[in-house]
Amino acid sequence: MNKTKIETYSDGSGNTMDGDAGWGFVVVVDGVNIKESSGYLIKGSNNVAELTAAIQGLKYVDAYIQAAQLTSYDVTLISDSQLVLGYASGLYKCKAIHLGTLNIELKKYYNRLSASGRWVKGHSGDKFNEICDVLAGEARKSGRRA
Repeated sequence: MNKTKIETYSDGSGNTMDGDAGWGFVVVVDGVNIKESSGYLIKGSNNVAELTAAIQGLKYVDAYIQAAQLTSYDVTLISDSQLVLGYASGLYKCKAIHLGTLNIELKKYYNRLSASGRWVKGHSGDKFNEICDVLAGEARKSGRRA
């Protein structure tokens, strides 16, 4: 039996904790874009936005797997943030107090899904990463909520 290939792309847009931020994710199943989502954060650094995007993407994948009753799948979290991938895999230890709760939630979903991570260079033409970048930027600019 073939495993279902699920890729979750994520990206965040923000500057400092004093400013607003946006996040976006795209879920691709067996090469088909099945879900795009984004959201606005009243206050959030770029790292908060990046982590939130990854968490929201993995949460969606978790619910998708449950609803589709999939038993054989490979999940890959794809990000242009090495911090996100390092936190998710446990390679990096979270020392930033304001990121602690997000780090715990990210690792929970990453581990639950037995996900792997893949880094992509931002703004390098990767189709789905570029979509995430636009989603996060638009969410930040528009101030809309998830």
